[in-house]
Amino acid sequence: MERSPTRCGYCGRQTVTRGGRCPACGHEKHPPKVLEPPPPPSVWREMASQIAAAAVTLLLILTAILIGSQILLFLAILVLCALAVIFVASNGFP
Repeated sequence: MERSPTRCGYCGRQTVTRGGRCPACGHEKHPPKVLEPPPPPSVWREMASQIAAAAVTLLLILTAILIGSQILLFLAILVLCALAVIFVASNGFP
């Protein structure tokens, strides 16, 4: 049974492995490594930036209420609405 030649990591020649060794130099040849895709990120890792932005916006709303700034409150509510739209758009519609 004919096998395809692989490159020896020691001598660099393309040879057919026999008994786990390179027939040209006699050093052990290791099978090529199979690259596996990385695991998908967790839901919390994907949403971390959105959660942080929402927390900062809620802190801004609380600060605006405490100091009585209507402009700051309006801007914070606009940012919160924009975050909600981005969240829905990024996660798809049901």
